[in-house]
Amino acid sequence: MEVDTIVRGALYALVALLTSIFVNVVCQYLPCRKSEPPLVFHWLPFLGNAIEYGTDPFNFYKRCRDKHGDIFTFVLLGKKMTVCLGPEGNEFVLNGRVSDVNAEDIYGPLTTPVFGSDVVYDCPNAKLMEQKKFVKFGLTKQALDSYVPLIEREVLDYLSSSKSFQGANGRVNVSTAMAEITIFTAGRALQGAEVRKKLTAEFAELYHDLDLGFQPINFLMPWAPLPQNRRRDVAHLKMRSVYMDLINDRREKAAKKKLGEENDNKETDSKQSQLPCVSLQF
Repeated sequence: MEVDTIVRGALYALVALLTSIFVNVVCQYLPCRKSEPPLVFHWLPFLGNAIEYGTDPFNFYKRCRDKHGDIFTFVLLGKKMTVCLGPEGNEFVLNGRVSDVNAEDIYGPLTTPVFGSDVVYDCPNAKLMEQKKFVKFGLTKQALDSYVPLIEREVLDYLSSSKSFQGANGRVNVSTAMAEITIFTAGRALQGAEVRKKLTAEFAELYHDLDLGFQPINFLMPWAPLPQNRRRDVAHLKMRSVYMDLINDRREKAAKKKLGEENDNKETDSKQSQLPCVSLQF
């Protein structure tokens, strides 16, 4: 009796699945409004194009663009995702008015586990614009010119100290080496000598783990218990701890300076405008 019930339940489930697939396919062939972008074909309802998009998003976009053009819509876990490619599409997405597009709703779930709460896309657009102003002080022409000798010194120091570049010949993992050099030069130039002293090769690995958090599935399920998400969360906590120590130290020095307890430090002063930027990241 129990076996018959299980078999009957399985048959009902199979019929329901096939029926939903049939209805889903038929609906896609029905005429749609001309104002709507073309819909990418998919067999399974709700799941949509999730498997294709999740496994190889770049080739998925390329195939869809070749077939449908720069603007098309695909279904991702029950949500319709409209893609705008090409110069006009980039202009619409990147420079669109807040009343037309809302980046916070889309990028918030993806960036919050990486950068932290109340910053970047986890805050109102007006607050994000204020945060962007903090960054521009370190990207002026005068500032960029001053970074050149710092970057040069960091690269030369890395080449002379790294075991990978010792001897007359050998092999080196260029991707790993460039990641480490990027961390060191950016830390020295943009955040000062005190930040650079805290940076080690381990930081390059932590940044890499954070970068792995930018996976397509995390647009919808940033909480998914995936290996890369666990590494992302661990890296975030470690880097947050390091940067918060630096921030608190700078604030303490600034307080002592106001009281005349500490000598003037030109380099620290030149980096004080970067303190909000460091706070924003973690």
